Amino acid sequence: GRGDGTLFERNEFRYDAEPDQYICPTGRSLPRKGGISRNSYNYRSRDCSGCDLKPRCTQAEVRWVTRHKHEDALKRMTARVVADPTLMRQRRCSVEHPFGTIKRMMAGRFLTRGLRGTQTEMAFSVLAYNMIRSVNLRMPPA
Repeated sequence: GRGDGTLFERNEFRYDAEPDQYICPTGRSLPRKGGISRNSYNYRSRDCSGCDLKPRCTQAEVRWVTRHKHEDALKRMTARVVADPTLMRQRRCSVEHPFGTIKRMMAGRFLTRGLRGTQTEMAFSVLAYNMIRSVNLRMPPA
């Protein structure tokens, strides 16, 4: 079943960017099927019948593999963090605290919908955070 090690994992499929498809362990192609769904693309084999490794690959008729729309960027970021862990320490010190505070001030969610609305709301939240921080830094200790 899924995740118990009896079936091929997704990382055992090779991604080929030029035709935008995955290649299964036996060399068969899994082209992209349809558009984007939940921030991911779906790749589906055309035909798994007659494949000797099908019992190790899928319990369904054909094999599906998903790929996040920003997977290349995620892989690059992971590689950067692994190569230089001090980057994450710096980020934690300088960026994560303000974002956590802003998230708490916003109760963990945006009030607006759509990219333009959320960008505006985030800009106002950052402005409010900076104003509060500025006042707190200028106030003498009690």
